[in-house]
Amino acid sequence: MTIEESKEKLLKDGYCTFDLKDFNPIYYELFEKIKYKTSDDKYLENFIAMKFDYHSQETHIHISERHVFETFEESIIKKEEFLKNYDYENLWQIWHMTESISNERIGEISFDTVFYDILEYFYKETKNETKIHQQWTCYSEGCVLKDHQDGQGIEYQNTCAILIYLNEEWDENWGGNLILRNAKDKKDDGIAYKVIPTFGKVAIIDLKTFDTSHAVERINGNHYRCTLLAFATSRTPTIPDIKKLT
Repeated sequence: MTIEESKEKLLKDGYCTFDLKDFNPIYYELFEKIKYKTSDDKYLENFIAMKFDYHSQETHIHISERHVFETFEESIIKKEEFLKNYDYENLWQIWHMTESISNERIGEISFDTVFYDILEYFYKETKNETKIHQQWTCYSEGCVLKDHQDGQGIEYQNTCAILIYLNEEWDENWGGNLILRNAKDKKDDGIAYKVIPTFGKVAIIDLKTFDTSHAVERINGNHYRCTLLAFATSRTPTIPDIKKLT
Protein backbone atom coordinates (compact mmCIF):
# COMPACT_ATOMS: atom_id res chain seq x y z
CA MET A 1 0.00 0.00 0.00
CA THR A 2 1.42 3.40 -1.00
CA ILE A 3 1.35 6.46 1.25
CA GLU A 4 -1.39 7.96 -0.92
CA GLU A 5 -3.44 4.76 -0.60
CA SER A 6 -2.96 4.90 3.18
CA LYS A 7 -4.30 8.44 3.17
CA GLU A 8 -7.35 7.34 1.20
CA LYS A 9 -7.94 4.49 3.67
CA LEU A 10 -7.78 6.91 6.60
CA LEU A 11 -10.43 9.08 4.99
CA LYS A 12 -12.58 6.06 4.16
CA ASP A 13 -12.23 3.84 7.25
CA GLY A 14 -10.94 6.07 10.06
CA TYR A 15 -7.53 4.39 10.37
CA CYS A 16 -4.52 3.43 8.31
CA THR A 17 -1.01 2.01 8.54
CA PHE A 18 2.15 2.53 6.53
CA ASP A 19 5.91 2.09 6.80
CA LEU A 20 7.90 5.09 8.05
CA LYS A 21 10.61 4.36 5.46
CA ASP A 22 8.03 4.88 2.70
CA PHE A 23 6.94 8.20 4.18
CA ASN A 24 10.45 9.52 4.80
CA PRO A 25 13.56 7.27 4.53
CA ILE A 26 15.60 9.77 6.57
CA TYR A 27 13.17 9.57 9.47
CA TYR A 28 13.31 5.77 9.28
CA GLU A 29 17.10 5.78 9.52
CA LEU A 30 16.99 8.17 12.47
CA PHE A 31 14.41 6.06 14.29
CA GLU A 32 16.75 3.08 14.05
CA LYS A 33 18.78 4.89 16.71
CA ILE A 34 15.92 4.42 19.18
CA LYS A 35 14.90 0.95 18.07
CA TYR A 36 14.26 -1.43 20.96
CA LYS A 37 16.41 -4.54 20.80
CA THR A 38 15.68 -7.45 23.14
CA SER A 39 19.32 -7.54 24.25
CA ASP A 40 19.32 -3.87 25.30
CA ASP A 41 18.51 -3.93 29.03
CA LYS A 42 19.41 -0.27 29.52
CA TYR A 43 16.69 0.81 27.07
CA LEU A 44 13.96 -0.14 29.53
CA GLU A 45 15.41 2.02 32.31
CA ASN A 46 13.58 5.03 30.83
CA PHE A 47 10.11 3.65 31.62
CA ILE A 48 9.79 4.66 35.25
CA ALA A 49 6.16 5.82 35.19
CA MET A 50 3.04 3.65 35.06
CA LYS A 51 -0.62 4.20 34.21
CA PHE A 52 -3.31 2.13 35.93
CA ASP A 53 -7.11 2.24 35.65
CA TYR A 54 -9.61 -0.13 37.24
CA HIS A 55 -13.41 0.25 37.18
CA SER A 56 -15.89 -2.20 38.71
CA GLN A 57 -19.62 -1.45 38.54
CA GLU A 58 -20.38 -4.31 40.94
CA THR A 59 -18.10 -3.19 43.75
CA HIS A 60 -18.19 0.52 42.85
CA ILE A 61 -14.40 0.60 42.95
CA HIS A 62 -12.96 3.15 40.55
CA ILE A 63 -9.22 3.72 40.51
CA SER A 64 -7.26 5.90 38.12
CA GLU A 65 -3.62 6.40 39.02
CA ARG A 66 -0.31 7.45 37.53
CA HIS A 67 2.81 6.50 39.46
CA VAL A 68 6.44 7.55 38.99
CA PHE A 69 9.21 5.36 40.39
CA GLU A 70 12.96 5.55 40.83
CA THR A 71 13.59 2.60 38.50
CA PHE A 72 11.87 0.48 35.87
CA GLU A 73 12.22 -2.53 38.18
CA GLU A 74 10.10 -0.76 40.80
CA SER A 75 7.49 -0.07 38.13
CA ILE A 76 7.42 -3.78 37.26
CA ILE A 77 6.96 -4.74 40.92
CA LYS A 78 4.04 -2.32 41.28
CA LYS A 79 2.47 -3.63 38.06
CA GLU A 80 2.63 -7.21 39.32
CA GLU A 81 1.07 -6.09 42.60
CA PHE A 82 -1.85 -4.53 40.71
CA LEU A 83 -2.32 -7.60 38.52
CA LYS A 84 -2.40 -9.81 41.60
CA ASN A 85 -4.85 -7.69 43.59
CA TYR A 86 -7.35 -6.71 40.88
CA ASP A 87 -9.37 -8.93 38.55
CA TYR A 88 -8.58 -8.70 34.84
CA GLU A 89 -12.23 -8.37 33.79
CA ASN A 90 -12.53 -4.89 35.31
CA LEU A 91 -8.96 -3.82 34.62
CA TRP A 92 -9.18 -0.98 32.10
CA GLN A 93 -5.52 -0.29 31.40
CA ILE A 94 -2.04 -0.79 32.80
CA TRP A 95 1.24 0.09 31.07
CA HIS A 96 4.60 1.84 31.56
CA MET A 97 5.85 5.14 30.10
CA THR A 98 8.74 7.56 30.30
CA GLU A 99 8.18 10.48 32.64
CA SER A 100 8.62 13.11 29.93
CA ILE A 101 9.76 13.32 26.30
CA SER A 102 9.22 17.00 25.58
CA ASN A 103 11.87 18.42 23.22
CA GLU A 104 13.44 14.97 22.68
CA ARG A 105 15.48 14.66 19.49
CA ILE A 106 16.87 12.01 17.18
CA GLY A 107 20.06 13.58 15.93
CA GLU A 108 19.09 16.91 14.38
CA ILE A 109 15.39 16.01 14.13
CA SER A 110 12.91 16.44 16.99
CA PHE A 111 10.08 14.00 17.58
CA ASP A 112 7.74 16.95 17.05
CA THR A 113 9.07 17.42 13.52
CA VAL A 114 8.28 13.83 12.56
CA PHE A 115 4.77 13.90 14.00
CA TYR A 116 3.91 17.31 12.54
CA ASP A 117 5.10 16.24 9.08
CA ILE A 118 2.84 13.18 9.25
CA LEU A 119 -0.06 15.28 10.54
CA GLU A 120 0.31 17.88 7.80
CA TYR A 121 0.39 15.26 5.04
CA PHE A 122 -2.65 13.32 6.25
CA TYR A 123 -4.74 16.19 7.68
CA LYS A 124 -3.24 19.40 6.26
CA GLU A 125 -2.99 20.70 9.82
CA THR A 126 0.08 22.61 10.97
CA LYS A 127 1.77 23.43 14.26
CA ASN A 128 -0.07 26.76 14.33
CA GLU A 129 -3.43 24.99 14.30
CA THR A 130 -2.71 21.82 16.25
CA LYS A 131 -0.69 20.87 19.32
CA ILE A 132 0.86 17.47 19.84
CA HIS A 133 1.19 15.60 23.13
CA GLN A 134 3.69 12.73 23.03
CA GLN A 135 4.08 9.52 25.02
CA TRP A 136 6.83 6.91 24.93
CA THR A 137 5.20 3.74 26.20
CA CYS A 138 6.21 0.21 27.14
CA TYR A 139 3.87 -2.74 27.66
CA SER A 140 5.33 -5.62 29.67
CA GLU A 141 3.80 -9.00 30.57
CA GLY A 142 0.15 -8.58 31.61
CA CYS A 143 -0.12 -4.99 30.40
CA VAL A 144 -3.27 -4.21 28.41
CA LEU A 145 -5.47 -1.39 27.14
CA LYS A 146 -9.15 -2.26 26.80
CA ASP A 147 -11.48 -0.99 24.07
CA HIS A 148 -12.00 2.76 24.20
CA GLN A 149 -12.36 5.93 22.14
CA ASP A 150 -10.21 9.07 22.40
CA GLY A 151 -12.24 11.46 20.29
CA GLN A 152 -14.15 14.51 21.41
CA GLY A 153 -12.43 16.39 24.19
CA ILE A 154 -14.43 18.53 26.61
CA GLU A 155 -12.83 21.77 25.43
CA TYR A 156 -10.59 20.93 22.46
CA GLN A 157 -11.21 18.57 19.53
CA ASN A 158 -8.77 15.69 19.15
CA THR A 159 -7.67 15.16 15.55
CA CYS A 160 -5.92 11.80 15.64
CA ALA A 161 -3.50 9.48 17.38
CA ILE A 162 -0.24 8.63 15.59
CA LEU A 163 1.74 5.57 16.73
CA ILE A 164 5.28 4.65 15.64
CA TYR A 165 6.39 1.16 16.69
CA LEU A 166 9.94 0.62 17.92
CA ASN A 167 10.46 -3.14 18.44
CA GLU A 168 13.15 -4.76 16.35
CA GLU A 169 11.11 -7.97 16.38
CA TRP A 170 7.59 -8.93 17.43
CA ASP A 171 5.48 -12.06 17.18
CA GLU A 172 1.72 -11.72 16.85
CA ASN A 173 1.28 -14.46 19.49
CA TRP A 174 3.01 -12.28 22.08
CA GLY A 175 -0.09 -10.06 22.21
CA GLY A 176 0.34 -6.31 22.27
CA ASN A 177 -1.26 -5.97 18.85
CA LEU A 178 -3.34 -2.85 18.15
CA ILE A 179 -6.97 -3.83 17.54
CA LEU A 180 -9.15 -1.47 15.52
CA ARG A 181 -12.92 -1.89 15.42
CA ASN A 182 -15.40 -1.10 12.69
CA ALA A 183 -15.88 2.65 13.12
CA LYS A 184 -18.94 2.75 10.88
CA ASP A 185 -20.94 0.32 12.99
CA LYS A 186 -20.67 1.04 16.71
CA LYS A 187 -22.53 -2.22 17.47
CA ASP A 188 -19.93 -4.30 15.62
CA ASP A 189 -17.33 -5.44 18.16
CA GLY A 190 -15.44 -7.60 15.69
CA ILE A 191 -11.85 -6.92 14.67
CA ALA A 192 -11.76 -4.69 11.62
CA TYR A 193 -7.97 -4.53 11.50
CA LYS A 194 -5.02 -5.77 13.54
CA VAL A 195 -1.65 -4.00 13.64
CA ILE A 196 1.37 -6.08 14.67
CA PRO A 197 3.85 -3.67 16.34
CA THR A 198 6.99 -4.24 14.28
CA PHE A 199 9.70 -1.62 13.84
CA GLY A 200 8.94 1.32 11.62
CA LYS A 201 5.24 0.59 11.30
CA VAL A 202 3.08 3.70 11.70
CA ALA A 203 -0.62 3.63 12.58
CA ILE A 204 -3.01 6.58 12.51
CA ILE A 205 -6.35 6.45 14.33
CA ASP A 206 -8.80 9.17 13.32
CA LEU A 207 -10.49 10.87 16.29
CA LYS A 208 -12.17 13.81 14.59
CA THR A 209 -14.63 12.18 12.19
CA PHE A 210 -14.71 8.45 13.01
CA ASP A 211 -13.42 8.25 16.61
CA THR A 212 -12.49 4.64 15.95
CA SER A 213 -12.73 2.27 18.92
CA HIS A 214 -9.42 0.54 19.59
CA ALA A 215 -7.53 -1.58 22.10
CA VAL A 216 -4.12 -3.12 22.79
CA GLU A 217 -4.07 -6.86 23.43
CA ARG A 218 -2.65 -8.15 26.69
CA ILE A 219 1.07 -8.98 26.57
CA ASN A 220 1.80 -12.70 26.84
CA GLY A 221 5.16 -13.75 28.22
CA ASN A 222 8.36 -11.87 29.03
CA HIS A 223 8.23 -9.33 26.20
CA TYR A 224 8.36 -5.54 26.03
CA ARG A 225 6.37 -3.61 23.42
CA CYS A 226 7.73 -0.09 22.93
CA THR A 227 5.91 2.66 21.07
CA LEU A 228 6.27 6.37 20.47
CA LEU A 229 2.86 7.96 20.08
CA ALA A 230 1.30 11.38 19.77
CA PHE A 231 -2.18 12.81 20.22
CA ALA A 232 -2.94 15.75 17.93
CA THR A 233 -5.42 18.26 19.35
CA SER A 234 -6.82 21.48 17.92
CA ARG A 235 -5.51 24.69 19.48
CA THR A 236 -8.93 26.29 18.94
CA PRO A 237 -11.54 25.61 21.66
CA THR A 238 -14.70 23.90 20.51
CA ILE A 239 -18.01 25.72 20.77
CA PRO A 240 -20.21 23.87 23.32
CA ASP A 241 -23.55 22.53 22.16
CA ILE A 242 -25.95 24.34 24.50
CA LYS A 243 -28.65 21.71 23.98
CA LYS A 244 -26.32 18.99 25.24
CA LEU A 245 -25.48 20.98 28.33
CA THR A 246 -29.08 21.67 29.36
